[in-house]
Amino acid sequence: EQTSIPGAVCVLDDEPRSTGRHCGEIDLCLCQSQRVSFSIAVMVQPVSGPVCLFGTEFEKKVCWEILVAGSEQGMEAGQVGLRLVTKGERMTTVAKEWNIGASSIADGRWHIVTVTIDADLGEATSFIDGVYDGYQNGLPLPRNNGVWEPGADIWVGARPPTDLDAFGRSDSEGTDSKMQIMDAFLWGRCLTEDEIAALYTTMSPAEYGFFDLAAEDAWHGSYSARVDDWESEEANYELYDQEDVEWDGQYSSGRKRPVRDAVAIDIDSFARRPRKPRFETREEVNQRMLSVERAVREALSAKGERAFTDQEFPPDDRSLYVDPGNPPLKLQVVSEWTRPSDIAKEISISSQPCLFSGSVNSSDVCQGRLGDCWFLSAVAVLTEMSRISEVIITPAYNEEGIYTIRFCIQGEWVAVVVDDWIPCESPGKPAFATSRKQNELWVSILEKAYAKLHGSYEALEGGLVQDALVDLTGGAGEEIDMRSPQAQIDLASGRLWSQLLHFNQEGFLLGAGSPSGSDAHISSSGIVQGHAYSILQIREVDGHKLVQIRNPWANEVEWNGPWSDSSQEWTERIKHKLKHVPQSKNGVFWMSWQDFQIHFRSIYVCRVYPPEMRYSVHGQWRGYSAGGCQDYDSWHQNPQYRLRVTGRDALYPVHVFITLTQGVGFSRKTNGFRNYQSSHDSSMFYIGMRILKTRGCRAAYNIYMHESVGGTDYVNSREISCELVLEPYPKGYTIVPTTIHPGEEAPFVLSVFTKAPIKLEAV
Repeated sequence: EQTSIPGAVCVLDDEPRSTGRHCGEIDLCLCQSQRVSFSIAVMVQPVSGPVCLFGTEFEKKVCWEILVAGSEQGMEAGQVGLRLVTKGERMTTVAKEWNIGASSIADGRWHIVTVTIDADLGEATSFIDGVYDGYQNGLPLPRNNGVWEPGADIWVGARPPTDLDAFGRSDSEGTDSKMQIMDAFLWGRCLTEDEIAALYTTMSPAEYGFFDLAAEDAWHGSYSARVDDWESEEANYELYDQEDVEWDGQYSSGRKRPVRDAVAIDIDSFARRPRKPRFETREEVNQRMLSVERAVREALSAKGERAFTDQEFPPDDRSLYVDPGNPPLKLQVVSEWTRPSDIAKEISISSQPCLFSGSVNSSDVCQGRLGDCWFLSAVAVLTEMSRISEVIITPAYNEEGIYTIRFCIQGEWVAVVVDDWIPCESPGKPAFATSRKQNELWVSILEKAYAKLHGSYEALEGGLVQDALVDLTGGAGEEIDMRSPQAQIDLASGRLWSQLLHFNQEGFLLGAGSPSGSDAHISSSGIVQGHAYSILQIREVDGHKLVQIRNPWANEVEWNGPWSDSSQEWTERIKHKLKHVPQSKNGVFWMSWQDFQIHFRSIYVCRVYPPEMRYSVHGQWRGYSAGGCQDYDSWHQNPQYRLRVTGRDALYPVHVFITLTQGVGFSRKTNGFRNYQSSHDSSMFYIGMRILKTRGCRAAYNIYMHESVGGTDYVNSREISCELVLEPYPKGYTIVPTTIHPGEEAPFVLSVFTKAPIKLEAV
């Protein structure tokens, strides 16, 4: 009755309070629901630390929180966000944080915050005072049994004691939370925008106006880190040796302190010491991926079944085609789906199926009937860097047929679990990608997982090598169009060759694209037109500039000009230096740099950086903030971000590599990530960015009022990039990412890669 919206479950109906409250177990009527809404009246002071509006904890291990960010978090202070917290053996680990809202509500005034969550789509939407404020998708929300498990505990206003480590420090330490909350409600569905607007009208914060506190010194009370009525024990500092504590966020050893002379220690000074950001290690990512696989195995065992069939990506036409009712003729080649053991019987091989047979190398990768040479070229490059084991998490063949692959989606590692049903065009003959070793599965399994990520095998028809490399490695992608004016200048000066040598030395991953055309057309020199190739090596030997390339067809279709396998240019000395052993029908060949410029159009680059060099923010163009390019008066309405170098590095020029990645359009209805993944998708917008000097303020409506230091052209690609050296500038640089036309709505990720410490925050 108080909300006027049917189905409301009251979580908190009390006078305004500034301390957290444990509200007991979640109402059973809300469990098993895939869509929920939450609303609360809240007032947050400008100097407040993070405020947990609503949190759930299951078995004191996993916590989900809807929060208002503090100034020390990755989001802009005052923005509404979502936080996943997991409980480790000795302390709490913050797994992930996502910003949802775009506006700051840390202004000392009352607001009605409403958040809707759709676990089926992995989406969360924020509304402030009845008006849409922000959106985030791709969230790893539970999608099987509901958002919440029965028995999950609820709290509002504070985090439970599991957020404290052995020294009593919180993972969100910093400025204390300074807030007032009241009137919190839940619904077991996503409220409509009309209902949310009506909710604000019914519960207008005007009636709370007498609680508004504009000044910090007017604050009524201090925030307590502990929650009323929540049972917990105080941390015993004497049990631990201060020297064993890793203050960068790593776990302490928990070793007891030996008996010795007493030493006076200011515990509070330890507790308040700021921590460096902590990044997931490869092992931690893999364990998170394997936890998904374990859940699948447990579900299979509970059903009493021995072999896994993935119902999300079933062995039928729904997994083959974007539109099963209108399949393309080219792909109507699959006659059956077969398990690996049955394929082995059909082709009468003596060895049993295996995931990997010996060492992995690029010659294993063979393209099938699917036009995904761009993806397989990326896979071949990855084998040369011995990184396939980082992508395929499941270590070996298993009779259940359960395999876990990890991909990087907008900077986040996600697990894709698939079965081992293989589409075949005839008994024992797979229709799509396979390994040259007949009993080896990893190529087919990896391609299947990528097809599932996109929604179907057909969705892999056509793409860019650098997109696949980014998805496989989490790196930063770019395309060098050798026909562009800048590339022509770099070619003439020799800079592009030097750049490729540098890329190769840095371990960056490279691919190449031949001139546009049908891959049915092969030039007289042996180059397939409109085709993606892997670049395996860039070498300069005895004055010769040479490039080693691989055709993913892995057959006799190779370059037949100078430096091909049988050409007269090869000397014993150069063969020895390049360890060149000519092999026929494997698709690998060498060619000169001069010939490469003639026969190839594009170079694809994936820069693989360590995680500590990446700074990312999630944003969106939507409604007012979808302002379009500088040709429109609404240009200044686009999201803007300040990049400021900190520490001693602020005194020197700093090299940065900036990427802008557009996400799935807001109108997406289908499963999978097809719209996000494919740069050839028609829903891709033309996107660009500008880097300006704006004296620390937002850019004005007229871009020419500011000094521009860099930017990009507008390209309808999934990801664009810009590389530049920033001169010392204390006020920081402003980055403005935009679409080309106003009203084009989509989320995006802005990332800056640099060795220097920086702050990247919304302006």
